[in-house]
Amino acid sequence: MNHLEIHSDILRIEQSVFNAIQQKDSKTLAGYLAEEFVHRSPDGSELSRDQFLKNIAALPVTIVSIRGEHEKVSVFGDVVVLTGVQVAEWEQNETEKGVSSVAFTDVFVRRDGAWRMVLAYGVDLPDPT
Repeated sequence: MNHLEIHSDILRIEQSVFNAIQQKDSKTLAGYLAEEFVHRSPDGSELSRDQFLKNIAALPVTIVSIRGEHEKVSVFGDVVVLTGVQVAEWEQNETEKGVSSVAFTDVFVRRDGAWRMVLAYGVDLPDPT
């Protein structure tokens, strides 16, 4: 598999991850995460795969849209690092609306021919308004 194919695969997977998050579909999302997946935050906290999936399913807001911006894929053999900005439009109780922007780093490994996310790291960016 060449770098261009890997690049396309990873961006396709990331879009599927975004779609699963938007739908709060933890079952689909679980298929993209390795068993040892960890989500880390700047405060040093970590969520295991199961904790992360539970948090996604229980999000208190409706995600109207979610997309990646400035995405860059770096390939290191069977390890891929994806960086970018996740932009999500959300609403709550039909009265509150907002946009969140998170700078992220996602790490994927290839196992048995499939890419699985092993690590996600996100930093909330300031509101641009």
